[in-house]
Amino acid sequence: MATEDYFKDLKKLKYAEEHKLVSELINKNDWINNPDISQNASLIVENCRKDRNKTRLDSFFLEYGLSNQEGVALMCLAESLLRIPDNQTCDEIIEEKIGGKKWLDHFNKSPSLFVNATTFGLFLAEQVVELDKSISVNPISWFQGLTSRIGDPVLREAIKKGMEILSEEFVSGIDIEDALEKFDSPKVPCSFDMLGEAARTQSDVDFFFDSYEDAIRKVGEKNALLSSSFHEISIKLSAIHQRYEATKKDRVMSELLERVYELCLQSAQHDIALTIDAEEQDRLELSLHLIKELASRKKIQDWGGLGLAIQAYGKRAPIIVDFVEELGSKRNGMMMRLVKGAYWDQEIKIHQTKGAPDLPVFTSKSFTDINYLASAKIISKTKNIRPYFATHNAHTIAGIMDLYKGREDQFEFQRIFGMGDLTYRNAKKVYKDFPLTRVYAPVGSKKELLPYLVRRLLENGANSSFVNKYLSKEIPVSDVVKNPIETASKNLEKRNFLKIVPRPMDIFSNRDNSKGFDFGDLEDIKELENNMKDLHNNEFKACSIIDGLDIPEEYEIKKTPFDNKREIGKVSYISTNKLKSLDLYSSDSSWLELNLSKKIKILNKVAIEIQNNKDKFFYLLANEAGKTLKDCDAEVRESIDFINYYCQQAEEIFTKRELEGPTGEKNYLLHAPKGNFLCISPWNFPMAIFIGQISAALVTGNNVIAKPAEDTSIVAYEIIKIFHDAGVPGSALQLIIGGREIGNELTKNQFLSGVAFTGSSEAAKKINVNLAASDGPIKTLIAETGGQNVMFVDSSSLKEQVIDDIVRSAFLSAGQRCSALRVVYVQEEIAEEYWDYLDEALQELELGDPNDPTTDIGPIINESSLNKLNNHISKLKADKDFIECDKDCLKNGFFVKPIAFKIDNIKEIDGEKFGPILHFISYKSEEIDKVLEEVNSTGFGLTMGVHSRITEKANKIFEKAKVGNFYLNRDIVGAVVGVQPFGGQGLSGTGPKAGGPNYLKSFTTEKTFTDNVMATGGNIDLLNKNNQ
Repeated sequence: MATEDYFKDLKKLKYAEEHKLVSELINKNDWINNPDISQNASLIVENCRKDRNKTRLDSFFLEYGLSNQEGVALMCLAESLLRIPDNQTCDEIIEEKIGGKKWLDHFNKSPSLFVNATTFGLFLAEQVVELDKSISVNPISWFQGLTSRIGDPVLREAIKKGMEILSEEFVSGIDIEDALEKFDSPKVPCSFDMLGEAARTQSDVDFFFDSYEDAIRKVGEKNALLSSSFHEISIKLSAIHQRYEATKKDRVMSELLERVYELCLQSAQHDIALTIDAEEQDRLELSLHLIKELASRKKIQDWGGLGLAIQAYGKRAPIIVDFVEELGSKRNGMMMRLVKGAYWDQEIKIHQTKGAPDLPVFTSKSFTDINYLASAKIISKTKNIRPYFATHNAHTIAGIMDLYKGREDQFEFQRIFGMGDLTYRNAKKVYKDFPLTRVYAPVGSKKELLPYLVRRLLENGANSSFVNKYLSKEIPVSDVVKNPIETASKNLEKRNFLKIVPRPMDIFSNRDNSKGFDFGDLEDIKELENNMKDLHNNEFKACSIIDGLDIPEEYEIKKTPFDNKREIGKVSYISTNKLKSLDLYSSDSSWLELNLSKKIKILNKVAIEIQNNKDKFFYLLANEAGKTLKDCDAEVRESIDFINYYCQQAEEIFTKRELEGPTGEKNYLLHAPKGNFLCISPWNFPMAIFIGQISAALVTGNNVIAKPAEDTSIVAYEIIKIFHDAGVPGSALQLIIGGREIGNELTKNQFLSGVAFTGSSEAAKKINVNLAASDGPIKTLIAETGGQNVMFVDSSSLKEQVIDDIVRSAFLSAGQRCSALRVVYVQEEIAEEYWDYLDEALQELELGDPNDPTTDIGPIINESSLNKLNNHISKLKADKDFIECDKDCLKNGFFVKPIAFKIDNIKEIDGEKFGPILHFISYKSEEIDKVLEEVNSTGFGLTMGVHSRITEKANKIFEKAKVGNFYLNRDIVGAVVGVQPFGGQGLSGTGPKAGGPNYLKSFTTEKTFTDNVMATGGNIDLLNKNNQ
């Protein structure tokens, strides 16, 4: 099959309908029903339960799973305690994770000293500290006093030491020499992997590349004393490229390809096998392009050690086997490690969040188990693949042994270091001939260990995990080794998998999720690029629209903010005289009188047309507003979400509600439109906020005058056309294209019922004055304004995650979000380390043409805004330390390079700086209350973030913070409609929150209806009750 055909099949399967796919797998793999498989699997488990030589981790998982809060507390401690540098934060996290837990419930329930040591203050045993005699005499009494001594230095160090012991169960060595020595006696074949988070910076890449080179050299030296490829190496592509993502394909295929090729050459020289580990599903296609190129390199074609891992929870696994078999046929074979996959929960969230058409992974464990065995069957028939089957599941082991009966020398099993030893030791007792079992052995220091450790703990502590269940005598062996086809068939019949894991389009119970663009699909990215280029030839125009008719005056040429020589179209701005001559407030009540279901039908049509025209809006948002393609996608989706959400909310609000009261009387609450709304929207979200305001006002029955920001007039014009074409009358929705003076004039009109405004605090105050001074009814102002948004980072935070979130919050979208991060407070013990890492991360950002998928940051909206930002930068550069992105910008555009300044106090910032400028402040942990007071004193209250593993600390900050949106351990931008209703307090807005359950009420007036039913002769309902 041609390469392009494989990739077409991969595209079809990525989001294939799960029910159909699993049904086909079941029909094609009846061999799994062989009773010998389940019988042999039962024997393995029975042998394990009888085996008294259990590992410490086997005992640990038997007692501490994720079904109890003590197990969860251990996961949290393990994930963060070893990297916290200061004692105060250590004490806080120990107190939170240990305090109040029922540790005594676990005491002496396990025969394992390891587990009882865990219960004893989490691993307090002879191997941790020398136990006091009082503990041995009366351990329960001692333990009951544990939480009162949380701050005890001895206890703190003991618990930290206990965590180190736990980490040693999973990590083969702190470096490759340590690991090789550990497996020297007895000699156990391994595949070594260097632990660590994905690279963010060039120094990360250099560190991991050097680690891989060092490992290859030393493993080669060791193998020379043993046998060819006795030990092997595994690598992660994300560890040796800081921008390993589909939108950066060209850079990846030049830089990353050559790095991997160099490692392959070195491995071939030492005759070591090298396996490329599987990562996220959105990176799969890109990785296969890279592996295809590697496989064709002549200098390594005779080397049979090139391999890759594939994940059976991915729907595309069987096609990948065929693809790799073909690659192997053109060289000296390929290796393949078949795994089930370790990032399942992460994949679910990623694809629900991005609005994928479906999920790329199976959503039931039994489905994955079937796909694993189905893929194994395909592998068993190949001629050019040397397979490794990585599993800890007894039924899966038995299934593989059945497939390879009589060919046990043609494959290997693999298990993770610290896991599966008991299972494989007892599996060998069941079979006469058993293949080699290789250990996947992670190598790394405590620092690199943490993310891997928590993933292993979560993966194996989960209630559905084989590792969690197979030793529990409370669970029948037949349940532990149940044929996955039996479980899957019931699941398909009852459709439980759809209830447990909603598809991305169905995550909301009463509305559709918006569909997103797949930035992991190389073909889709290329198609979008071509579509954007085709739109370059279009000449767009914009003018005011009154009663459905264009009202043009003199047109001005409009140019893009990233290239002031490139034209995008022309705009006619209405003059004040022309505006005064228009009658904007028609007495036409056709929209008001249209019933709600018809209004919703029209607005749903608008949402559909926006989705159908997404490429055009991507183009306009990129070229008029300067938005990157990922920002364009987010904005189009948010626009559709607003329409869907407000339509659903309107059905609830306009349902007549009966109120409680005395008998003999009926009381109802109803809502009605206020009348005429002016919607004034900003340039930084020229589509989402514009559509959000308009759709809210329209669905509640109001007539609307829409006044967009002058910088994004073309986007607004195209949107209004869609509303009109969908059926909104021209008299109900009018568009005014003009500058600030036009907006100011509109807010003075006596016929207005209210104004929905998003913009600066100063403009909101001026609108408020105009509304108060105008004749007519008392008018409503719904204002969402700016913010001086901050993030607190304590020493329990994970550095890589923090820096990712800082970059997203402060610099992406060129910092032109009202929710963008302006000030980050970092605990002094980690401040310098995080500052240096942020400096490196800034150098990886690409500034440029937002039409280019590789661009991370686009331009500032206009020259006036650019000058204001440059003035602030010049002022701070005079006497402040700073770090700055050193990438070149397009010469003819309005660009500001991302920059961060060290300052001492938030008061040094004179107002909101609407661009990619971050202010960095070091703080003392004990002064957090004082710092919060300083933040609150600015008067702004829009968004705030905290990065901490101490939930109670975050809760206290939340309680004291005067903000509208608070985020824990994530970025502080990108609020989702109906999920994180958006809006602030104080100088940041009036509320209610946009995209929230109370927003529509501001566009309506409340009415009550009281009916005295007694006046008609009596209370019939009461008299008819059976009151014997």
